[in-house]
Order: sequence, then structure tokens, then C-alpha cells
Amino acid sequence: MSSEDEPNSSTQILASIQKEFTCMGDGSIRDSFGHSFSVWRVTDFHRWWLAFESHAGVPLGRKLMNAATDQEEYFLNESSLFDIGWLMKKKRIKSILNQRWKQMGWGQFSVSNQTAFSHVVAPLCSGFALATLEAVKSHRLKVQWRQISNVQIQLDTDADLRSISPAPQPPIFDWDSNSRVVSSQQQHPISLDFQANEHGWSHAGEQCFFLPIGVLSRLFESVNMQGLQLSPELLEHWEFPEQFNPAHVASLILTSLAMNDVVSQSERPIYIQDLNSWNQLVEAYLKPLGFGSFASVHALDDQGGVEFELLPSPLLPLTTGFLVAFWQRGIGRKAKVKMVMKNGNWSVQITSFLAYTG
Repeated sequence: MSSEDEPNSSTQILASIQKEFTCMGDGSIRDSFGHSFSVWRVTDFHRWWLAFESHAGVPLGRKLMNAATDQEEYFLNESSLFDIGWLMKKKRIKSILNQRWKQMGWGQFSVSNQTAFSHVVAPLCSGFALATLEAVKSHRLKVQWRQISNVQIQLDTDADLRSISPAPQPPIFDWDSNSRVVSSQQQHPISLDFQANEHGWSHAGEQCFFLPIGVLSRLFESVNMQGLQLSPELLEHWEFPEQFNPAHVASLILTSLAMNDVVSQSERPIYIQDLNSWNQLVEAYLKPLGFGSFASVHALDDQGGVEFELLPSPLLPLTTGFLVAFWQRGIGRKAKVKMVMKNGNWSVQITSFLAYTG
């Protein structure tokens, strides 16, 4: 991309993003279909994914790829993105595909060469690419990916005799609800300090991309079905209500643990002086990028303990993970987290773990 092209390209891509995505009052970012997305720094997602997989103690790359494939297939079916008639169809599909990948910050993908140039982690990028290949070719494929360089991913495919059946909508968990009902919420345009570059785009100088929350929901479902057993040392930091499905515990705790790694390894300044500090943190780090918010916050004790009221949402594991990570970094203690259902919303209570044990 030449320097002359960059400003115009940046302007066009940002305009398409602002046309398609909207920031909602609950701290989510929605597309025109009502699906939730978050904007991730590439480095943050790398850290989050490595930590999530490490804390899980089992390889999960294939599960992440399958989750990305199913979610992108679900989007392509629902949006009818490639239903464009036969006139110059190949050329028009290439153009539509290029626009989508640029808009999402995923980089570039060549259907003919089955090659992606992307900063996004390989399993995630490969899943998006596989869904595209299957949609274009109208049949299932078996795939392996190879990381050729830090930005080049090569897909090797074989025909799969399974017929294509539509991907189901993302699963719903104990923390979730019909969060696509958004008509009564405040809405405002997404705001990004945006610059297009060769393999995606940056926000505030950081390489970023859009991640459909449905990818994580599908990943969580795979993790839940795997029946991971977390250690008692991890579980004693969390308390859930009796009606909370035990199978859903692992993915929520793993998400929080991984988010703590992201925050602790980042250069985000986290200062907590009073309750208003929490509003400032959410306004700075969560709501603009689609990581959620809280409906209210209350003090619980004189050690920094707080209670957040969170609306049911597929974002809740990410929001909770950030809040716990901010608390541990800002207060400087290990956290004890208790979740309680109150009036149809989730109370997330964060207090000092040592206060419970000593």
C-alpha cells in the first residue's frame, strides 16, 4: 500500500466500520444484525489466548479454529454476503471478501492461493478463512494450517464428504440472555484513532481487529463439553450460586485468569482511589472497545471490596475478567469473586481473598 493510498484507504475503511458497527449503552459493539463484537489489540489477544490455553492445560487451537469457522459461516449465511448473482461473480466475491477482511482488521485472504496475510493468531485467522473457502466452494473441507512467517498463514485442504448444514447460532450460557434486544439502549458511533496498514489497521498506534463474541461463546461451549477440571487452588477464589451450571464454571474462570495476564503484562495505568475510579476505567478501557460495562457499583468494605451489577450478556466473562484484573492490579491483592443473581442481573462481588483465609 503506497503512502498516497493510505489516507484515502483509512478514511474509506473507517467509514465502512462506522456504518456497520454501533457502540451501545451496555458497553457492547453491535453490527447491523445485532451481533456483539469487541476490538482487541493483537498483542492482547495473543497474550489472552496463550494464557487461556496454558491455564486450561490442554491444546485448544483446533477448537478455536472450529469456533471461528462456525461463527463466520453463521454470519455468511445470515448476511447472504455472497448471494450476488452470476454476473462477474468471481471478481465480485473477491472484492467483497477483501472489503470484509480489511474492515474486520483480519488482513488479506486469497481464495485461489488459500493464503492469508494477517497479524491475527493462526487458529483464529484459519477458521475465518476456512468458512470463506467453504462458502465460495459450496462444500466442506478438511484443513491444516501452516505458519509460514509472522504474518503469512498457508491453508492446506482436502475435500470432506460431509454435506454443508447451516451453523447454529452461538450457544447461550448461565450468564447470557437475549442480548440482541437493543432498541431501548443509547447508541453512539464507534470512535477509533484509526489508521489502515498493510495487513489490517491500528487504533491509537496498536494493531487491532474485530472479534465476534460468538467465536468465544462457541469456544467456551467446546471447553465446557471437554469437562476440564480446575484445581482446588483456583476454585477457592470463586463462588457461584447453586443454580449456576458447573460445566460453565471452567470457561468463565479461564477467561478471567487469561484476562489477568493481559492486564498485568500491559502498560495500562490502573489507579483505584474511590468508586468513581471504576467508572473512569470502564470509560477508558472497556466501553469504547466493546468489552462491556456495569449497571452500578457499590463499596463492600474498607479494603477496596466492590460489588458490580452486570446485565446478562455474552460479554460477561470478558467484563468480569477485566474488572477482576483491574482490582488485583489497582488494589494489589489476590481477589475473591462471588457471583449472585439479583433481580435478573448478575452481582459480581470482588473482595480480598486473604480476608477469607486469614
